[in-house]
Amino acid sequence: MKSVRLFDFIQFDGASWQVAAHDGAELALKNLSTGRIRRVQVAELLADDSYLPDAPAPLPSLAGVALLETLEPAARAQAELLHRHVYELVNGTPPDAAPGTAPKPEYDLANPLLRRIEAKAAELAAAGTPISARTLRRHVAAYRKQGIAGLADGRNTRQSTLAGWADPELVALLEAEIAGQTNTSTGTRSRAVTRVRALAERQGLTVPSRATLYRILAKLEKSRHPFGNATTRRTQASRPDRTWGRQAPARPGELVEIDSSPLDLMLIYPDGSTGKADLTVALDIATRTPLAAVLRPEATKAVDAAVLLARAMTPLPLQPGWDAALGYSRSVLPQGMIPGGADVRSAIAAKPVIVPESITVDRGKVYIGATFTSACERLQISLTKAAPRTGTDKPHIERFFAGVNSGFTQYLAGYTGPNVVRRGKDPAAEARFSLADVQNLLDWWLVAVWQNRPHPGLRHPAMPKKDLTPNEAFAALSGVAPQIPVTLTREDYIALLPLDWRTIQPYGINFHNLHYDNPALHEYRGVHSGLPAPANGRWEIRYDPYRLQSIHVRDHRRGVWIEAEWTMARQLAGPFSLDVLAAAKKALDKRSGSIPGADLLAEVNRIMTAPAGRAEARAARRASASPSSVPDPAPLRLLTPVSEEEPKPEPGAAAPSAAAATAPAGPRPRRHARRIDLLED
Repeated sequence: MKSVRLFDFIQFDGASWQVAAHDGAELALKNLSTGRIRRVQVAELLADDSYLPDAPAPLPSLAGVALLETLEPAARAQAELLHRHVYELVNGTPPDAAPGTAPKPEYDLANPLLRRIEAKAAELAAAGTPISARTLRRHVAAYRKQGIAGLADGRNTRQSTLAGWADPELVALLEAEIAGQTNTSTGTRSRAVTRVRALAERQGLTVPSRATLYRILAKLEKSRHPFGNATTRRTQASRPDRTWGRQAPARPGELVEIDSSPLDLMLIYPDGSTGKADLTVALDIATRTPLAAVLRPEATKAVDAAVLLARAMTPLPLQPGWDAALGYSRSVLPQGMIPGGADVRSAIAAKPVIVPESITVDRGKVYIGATFTSACERLQISLTKAAPRTGTDKPHIERFFAGVNSGFTQYLAGYTGPNVVRRGKDPAAEARFSLADVQNLLDWWLVAVWQNRPHPGLRHPAMPKKDLTPNEAFAALSGVAPQIPVTLTREDYIALLPLDWRTIQPYGINFHNLHYDNPALHEYRGVHSGLPAPANGRWEIRYDPYRLQSIHVRDHRRGVWIEAEWTMARQLAGPFSLDVLAAAKKALDKRSGSIPGADLLAEVNRIMTAPAGRAEARAARRASASPSSVPDPAPLRLLTPVSEEEPKPEPGAAAPSAAAATAPAGPRPRRHARRIDLLED
C-alpha cells in the first residue's frame, strides 16, 4: 500500500524531494539538490513506478486480505476468534463494539501494551484457552504488519514443493524417467519406480519407500500421460511450452490448412483387394469450408497435393469427367445415396469457391517437394510450414478429420473405427464401396451436409450465441471483406496437372508405351514443336496419373489443349491409373520382348474385373458382393454392365482375354518387337 504525507522525504523521477505543501489533489515537492519547487498530482505521484518513500508505509499490507476465504472452516473460526482478542489489545474495544463504547479498564489505551497483554493472557487462561504473553506479543506484531492474515495458523497456509522433502536429485531421476516414456511402448508405474530405485542406489542417493516414490510420481506425471495411450502421450509431448495462440482470419481464403490422414474405412481396390485410402483436404479457417477433398489409395503423393489445389479453385462441374463419374456412381450405388441432378447442382452452387492466399502445411515430403511448391508459386499462394511434429500449428484440419469420421465415414459399410480397440471383427469383409464411389459420396456430403451444419467455431459479433454454418459464415464475411470471384477454367485445371514432353509420331504419341491419338494431331505428326530446352522440339503434354485413358497435348500455336485418347480406351472395363498399368506390365513381365497391346489390355481388364490366383480369387469374391464401379472419377464411355458371355471383339481386334486367363505360367515364345498399342492383324 502506497501513501504520502506532508514533510515526507521521497524519491521521484530520479531525484530526492521533500513534500513541502499539500493543496487538495496537488503536492508541492522541493528538490533537495536544487531547491526547485515542482507541483505534482497526488494520483500521478502514487501511480509512478519511480516513486519510493524513505520510510515504509505505516498501514498494513492488503495482500492477504482474502486469505480467510481460502481456509478451512475450523481454521477460519480460530483466526477470527484470535482477531477479536488482538483487536481489543490494540484498539481497547472489540471489533463489534458500538461506537462510543468505553474499553474495559484493563484494556484502556492509557495502560502500557505489555500490561494489556498480561491481562488478556489471564483472561484467556481463565476461559480455558490459554495463550502465553509471548505468543500474544507475536500475534500483535503480525497483526500490525499483515492484518488479520497474520493471525492465521501458518500450517494451514504453508506452501509445499511438488515433491515435498524429497532429494532434488531423486526428483530429477523421476522427471527423466517420465520424459523417456514419450516414444517408448507404454509400461506400468512399477517399472518406472524400479528403474529409478536402481539408478538412485547406484548413485548413492537416499531412496525413500516405494509408497513415497509412487506419491511423488503421481504429482509429476500430471497432464503428460506417461502410462496411458502412446498416441496421447506423444500428442501431449508435442504441445508448445507457451500460451496457445489463436488464428482469427478476417476474410475467406486468408488462411488455409492442408493435411492428409488415413480414412477409417475399408475400400475395394481395382484389383479386388481391400484397404484404406488417404484423405487430403484443404480447409479454409475463416469459414471452415473444405475447398477440396481428394481420396487416394495408400499414401498421398506430391502430384495429389498439386491436383488438390487445382480442384480447390475449380468448381466440381468444371472438372473434367466429374459429371460422368457422378452419374455412374448414382447408377451403381443404392438408390437415394446420391440425389438427382437438380439437387446436386443447387447444393454445389451454394458452396463458395474460395481462392487461397496463404496455406499452412506440415513438413511431409508431399508438401515440401518441388511439385507442390511450384503449384503454389504459379497460383501466387504463400506457403507456411508448421513446426516439426507439432499438430497444434494446424488444429482446425485435425478436427475436421474427426468430423468426417463421426459424420460421414462411420455410416458406410467397412468402417474400421479410429483404432484397433474400437474395430469390428472383420471390416474388410464388410467393404462395399470403391474409391470412386466414396469420393463422389464425400463430395456430395461436403456440399450438402457439412456446409449447412452449424459449427461452434463460427460466430458473428452481432449474434455471439448463434453457431453459423460454413455457408452462412462465408456470406457474413463476404459483406465485410468481399472477394473477387476467381475460378479456374478447364484449361487452367489441365495446366496444373503433371508435365511431360513427347514427340508426335505418325501413329500418335507414345506415353508409357501406350498409343494416344486424336485427329486434331494430323498436322503436327512428325513436326518439330519449336520449343526450346527442356522441350528440345518435343510437345508439352499434361496427364492425370489416375486417369490414363487420355492425355492432354498443348497446341501452343493456337493456345488450346488437345485431348488424345488411348486407342484401346473403348475396350476398357473402366478407368485405370499408373499403378494398374505397372501391375499389368509386371504380370506380363515374364515374356521376352515387347508386350502386344491386346495382351496388355486384357491384363488391365483382368486386374480390374476378374483377378486370378488364390489371393486374387479371395479378393474377387469380396468384390462380387458389391456393385461394379470404377477406381476414380473419370469420363466413362462404357456404362453398360458386362454380360456373362464373352464380348465380341471389334473389327480388326483380337480377343486375348480367354487366352490370357488360360495360358500357363511359363514363358511364351519370343516375338518380334512391335508397338504394344497396336492390335494384331
